Amino acid sequence: MFTRTKLSIAMIGALSTLSPLYAQQADNNKDEEVENIVITGIAGSLERSISRKRNQDLISDGISAEDLGKFPDNNIADSLQRVPGVAIDRAGGEGRFVSIRGLGPDFTGVVINGRTPATENEERAFSFDTLASELISTVDVFKTSSASLKEGGLGGLVNIVTAKPFDYDGFKFAGSVKAMYEENSDKAKPQGSFIVSNTFNDGKFGILASVTYQERATDKYTVENEHIAKTTLEPFLGFTDPSQGWAGGYAYSGDGLEEDTYRIQSLYAGITHEERRRVGGNVVMQWQATDDLILTADYIYSDYDTSTSRYWTGSYLWAPTLSDKNVVDENGFYQVINHGFDDGYNISGYAHGLTTTERPTKSSVTGLNAEWLINDEWTMVADISRSDALLDNRGLDRMYILEFLDRPGYLLTSTGGIPSIEYADEAAIKPEMGSQNMKDLRARITSDDGVYNKADNNEFKLDFKWEPLGSSIRKVKFGMNNTVAKKQTEYWQTPDLIRRMYHGLATRQEIDYNSIVTGVFSPGDAFNGLSADVYMIDPDAYRTWMANNIDGRTKADTAAGIASKEAFLANNSSWDAVKSNDSYLIEEEVTSAYVEVSTDTTAYDMPLSITAGLRYTQTDLTSNGTTQVLESLERESTLPDEPPSPWLVQTFADAAGTAVALDNSYDNWLPSVNALLKVTDEFYVRGAFSKTLTRPTLSAMAPYTSYGTTTVTTRTAMGGNPNLKPYTAKNYDLSFEYYYGDSNILALALYRKDIDNFIVRLSGPETFDNLQVEDPAWKEFYVTRPQNGKSATIEGAEINWAMTFDNGLGATANYTFVDSSASLSDASDAEQFALPGLSDTGNVSVFYNNEKLQARIAYNYRTPFLGIVFNGPSNEPIHYDSYGTVDVSLSYNITEQVTAFVDGMNITGETVNKYGRYQNQFIGFEDTGALFTVGVRVRL
Repeated sequence: MFTRTKLSIAMIGALSTLSPLYAQQADNNKDEEVENIVITGIAGSLERSISRKRNQDLISDGISAEDLGKFPDNNIADSLQRVPGVAIDRAGGEGRFVSIRGLGPDFTGVVINGRTPATENEERAFSFDTLASELISTVDVFKTSSASLKEGGLGGLVNIVTAKPFDYDGFKFAGSVKAMYEENSDKAKPQGSFIVSNTFNDGKFGILASVTYQERATDKYTVENEHIAKTTLEPFLGFTDPSQGWAGGYAYSGDGLEEDTYRIQSLYAGITHEERRRVGGNVVMQWQATDDLILTADYIYSDYDTSTSRYWTGSYLWAPTLSDKNVVDENGFYQVINHGFDDGYNISGYAHGLTTTERPTKSSVTGLNAEWLINDEWTMVADISRSDALLDNRGLDRMYILEFLDRPGYLLTSTGGIPSIEYADEAAIKPEMGSQNMKDLRARITSDDGVYNKADNNEFKLDFKWEPLGSSIRKVKFGMNNTVAKKQTEYWQTPDLIRRMYHGLATRQEIDYNSIVTGVFSPGDAFNGLSADVYMIDPDAYRTWMANNIDGRTKADTAAGIASKEAFLANNSSWDAVKSNDSYLIEEEVTSAYVEVSTDTTAYDMPLSITAGLRYTQTDLTSNGTTQVLESLERESTLPDEPPSPWLVQTFADAAGTAVALDNSYDNWLPSVNALLKVTDEFYVRGAFSKTLTRPTLSAMAPYTSYGTTTVTTRTAMGGNPNLKPYTAKNYDLSFEYYYGDSNILALALYRKDIDNFIVRLSGPETFDNLQVEDPAWKEFYVTRPQNGKSATIEGAEINWAMTFDNGLGATANYTFVDSSASLSDASDAEQFALPGLSDTGNVSVFYNNEKLQARIAYNYRTPFLGIVFNGPSNEPIHYDSYGTVDVSLSYNITEQVTAFVDGMNITGETVNKYGRYQNQFIGFEDTGALFTVGVRVRL
């Protein structure tokens, strides 16, 4: 059933893979009587992790801090990738999102100290890079569910637990100062943190506080293709007469636009300079108010900003030129494209751009908890919390594009990896200061963009636990939870008339290149021979010239020229972004209640523990937003000596959109059973059944319809669906665990998930009858919307092994096999359905630990996986190629209080590679390089 690569077989045979399953139950309500131990050292952490796994009811794994303020990695997600069944998605070389057992980040539930954190992105997935690892004590990954666990994670639940003062006796301090060096940027940036804890009044009052500060400076080398284009869905041009200039030089296939062929749409290469800054901290106060009552108040704060500047260059491929040089493979993909390569076809364009982005985020979680031991049998825990998150980008991103036009073309060959290009005349496009090429640069597009997200969660929980004395019933738990969540998402962009007021309207207008162009940036041979030399743009000079030259545009007096100028003046003579009419606000209230019973009995004289429960949840939501009402489409104007433009200009009934609010509600019953059979003192068998859910992504429920490409041959639109129901799954789990020593384990876990109500994007033709058009055919659009209905099955197996030796050596290994009935179907199928993120994962590590020295080398591997089901107007997929990284760590205890350390991440410089439906359909290449951290840690 499972796909086994040669590498995975070899890794299993070599006891490969990593992560000592740093497991623990860590019940949010402290219902398990498990000692909270401060872990020091790799070997100690492993031993205690195995002990916690052995003594829990559920099937779960996890990781623990190796010491106070010292998590195994700089990033929580980077540590979690070493847990069996866990995979991560990276941003800038750093883990951001977490997936469990083959389901993507939106199917992973995340709580912090049992509370649901608000997220700064558009969806429900938690961004792990916003939270500093120094604040964390333990992270638990629950793979089976129980009635007392919060619902929402179809793949599993991650519980992040921060340190508390009552975890420690008296005064404790830990701090570190370090520098992080990035290979690609050749820069080192400072990082530091401290955590201090103390108890007072004979241990009845405690306070803990921590602060962390981190900077990073990285360079990322990238090559990108916007999407794979399908002929019949994107026949942008219909001209085949070369006498009509650039438009007449292209056709999509040799038989008049009727073949189902595919091609690369664009190829842009460049370098991204990125600066990251993270400031975080937390404060926890605990008070033993009476012998039976503990009050805890805590606050977590994170301020995380990233800024990027990307210089890039490349070409947009309109279509293959009719030529025998074109090569189409057996899948209909153009392996070789003749893009105006032949003599006389000086009709290609080349862009030189600067794109800057900002991600300013703030998030916090505030909570108050009361734990009351009512008597020897009864305990009550009450918890109230508020979480908020903000991504404050209302148009902070910038884009500036210059272009060459009417240049010789090229032959592009894509057979796997970065495509190669043979230019008809490379000198005619080579960037050089003071050259004719520089003087031939023309203004194209500039704009401001951004996404604003504001989320608030208010939550209240009340839990009771009854532990009857002298009974086979070990405990009974029941309680309720109420969460009111709001998320506001706004999309900001410069109005299209303004951002394109030079595109097509000033192609013959000479720019002030001496002030606008500041130099040529050359990344060298970073792209396997593909040139990425790019003219560097001065943003202020570019926009100043554009604003002053608005009446000097070639087509300033045309209808489009006049309209764009009026829009520019109305926008305060600026490119300021305005809020788009596909923004939305989702209000969601979830009320849940549960009851759960745990009993101890025997089966054939073997100890058997059973935990069974039922959870009920009610969800009510309102989707508030705007929808576009398209009134007319009008062909873009051209000069008399030019062919008719294929572009259609959109006109709406209300530029701000039409307001709409839609309600939806649903309820679910979620039963669960977990059983533990102790066959011997060393051999355990666990089994579980549960029903779980994941609510639809927020963007899928937005009540909008927006319009994309509108040309004479292609018109696309997409919209949301506020009436979506949650994904639901029936989960079956079986685990075999053999403990042969305090620090040794060999385990096999099998699982199956039967998922219903899967949400898929359905695309098809829709006719907008009230649309005013020149040609009735323009009323038909290809529209994509999400809908419930599909079912899928996921099956998997996790193999885990860990062992330590008396001489200080140790090794850990795990591998996860996963398979699904939902696989990407043929491109000809009208309805595409597959599971993004589904892949095998594996880890292996070897470590050495004694009183002075700790060393570890770890390898993490992930097989190819589907990243996006639908990309671009043709709705073609994006896959990620296999990916493996090597990480190392070394530390030496100079004294009992002072430790020097060095860590290396991705030391072999592994790159990320993306492709379309087939591996020769290039989508992207990303090289973030290796990073190293060196520093000193102090513990008192």
